[in-house]
Amino acid sequence: MNINKFLVKAKEADIDVAEIKISKTTSSSISIFRGEIDSNEFSSTSSLTARGIYKGKLGAVSSENLNDSSIDSLIKDIKTNATLIEKEEEPIIYQGSKDYKKKNTFNKQLSELTTSSVLPLLYEIERKTKEKDSRVSDVQVSFQIQEEEFVFANSYGLNLKTHSNYFVLVGEVYMKEGEITKDNYTIKFGNKFEINVDEFVDELVKECSKKFNAIPIQNGTYKGVIDRDAVADLVNALISNASSEQTQKHSSIFEGKEGQKVVSSKITIDELPLKNNVFRTYFDSEGVATQNKTIIKNGVLETLFYNLETAKKAGKESTGNGQGASSIGVGFTNITVKKGRLTKEELINKVNNGVYITSITGLHAGLDPRSGDFSLQAEGFLIKNGKLDNFLTLFTVGGNLFRLFNDVVAVGNDSKLMLSSIETPSIAFKNLKISA
Repeated sequence: MNINKFLVKAKEADIDVAEIKISKTTSSSISIFRGEIDSNEFSSTSSLTARGIYKGKLGAVSSENLNDSSIDSLIKDIKTNATLIEKEEEPIIYQGSKDYKKKNTFNKQLSELTTSSVLPLLYEIERKTKEKDSRVSDVQVSFQIQEEEFVFANSYGLNLKTHSNYFVLVGEVYMKEGEITKDNYTIKFGNKFEINVDEFVDELVKECSKKFNAIPIQNGTYKGVIDRDAVADLVNALISNASSEQTQKHSSIFEGKEGQKVVSSKITIDELPLKNNVFRTYFDSEGVATQNKTIIKNGVLETLFYNLETAKKAGKESTGNGQGASSIGVGFTNITVKKGRLTKEELINKVNNGVYITSITGLHAGLDPRSGDFSLQAEGFLIKNGKLDNFLTLFTVGGNLFRLFNDVVAVGNDSKLMLSSIETPSIAFKNLKISA
C-alpha cells in the first residue's frame, strides 16, 4: 500500500491525524519423524491497522487487504468507528521520540536457508539420537524459519521500520524401558544458524534418560531449586503485575507499590528491549522509542510499564510499552533476571535436601493473578545430601507467587533466553509446598 497516499487522503477526509501499521510475516517449517518428512509447510500473512482522530474521537480499523484500492474504505471505516466511541479521554496519536536506537536483527544468511537445505541436519540429529541410547524408541525433529517486516507511519511524519528473522529447532525424543515410556524435548533458536549437533543430541537424550525409576515424594514443605525454564514462566506471571494498565484497573498486587519492596532483595529484573537478540525492538506499538530500564532493583519496584494512555492518567511519560494493534494495551519484551554467582550444582548443594523442579504446567488455570495463589503440576528430582537423587513421579507444587519471590535462597548464574523473551537463571527457594 502507498502509505503517503493513505495519509494524504485521510487529511482530505477531515481526519485530523492518521496512523498506519503494516505487518508482513512469512514462515516455513519442516518436520521429520521415523525417517520421513512428517510435514512441510509455508505460510505468508499480511495485515494492517489504521487509526485516525476524527471529531475528537479515535477510530480504528484492521484489514488484510494491503492494496491501494482499499484506502477509501479504510478511511470511511475510521470515521464511522470514531463516531461510535463513547470514551471521554482525549485521543492520542504520538508525534515521535527525539531519538530512536534503530537497528534491525535481519540476517541475510539465515534468509537464504530453505527447509530442504536443512534436511540433512535433521536426519543427522535423528540418527545420532537413536544411536545415543538403545532405549530411544522415536525421534521427531522440526525446523522453522520466520521472517517479519513491520512499518509504522503517521501524519506527523513518523516513519519507522523493522525487519527481523529467526529460526527455531526442536528435537523431541521418546525412550522406553520395559513398559515405561518417557519423553523430553530441546529447543534452540536465534538468528545465527550455529548448531552443535552432538551437544544438542546429548542434552536431548541425557535429560530424558534421567526420568526413569521415578519415586513418589512425601507431602510437605521443602526447600528447592526451580530450573530456569520453569522460573521463566513464574517470572512472566510476576512481572505482569507491573503493568500500569492492571494497576489502574485495581487488578494488580503492585498497585501503589512503586518505590516499595515487593520481592526478595536478591531479585533484580530489567526490561532490555534494545538488547541485541531476536526480540529486539526500538519502538513500541504507538511509535514511542523503547528504552532499557530496571523494573525491580534489589527487590524494590522501580517503575511500572506505561503506554501513552496509562502514562497520561498517572502524570508520567510512556516507558515505550504500548502493545497491540487497533486497541493498545501494555506489554513487555526481553525481561532479564539478573544472575547471581552460584552454578546450578552449587544451588542444589546449598539446598542440601529438597526438590529440584524441572518443569511446571497449568499456570494459566492454576494461578490466581490477583492473589498470586497457585497450584501447579510439576516434574523434577529429589535433592539428597546436596546431589540430585531419583526422578519423582508427577507432583503438585503450591504456594503464593509473591511470597515465593520473597523466599529466595539464592540466584544462579546459568541464565538462558527463552522463546517467551524471558532470560533467567535457576533460583533456589524455601517453603515450597509439595504434594504427591
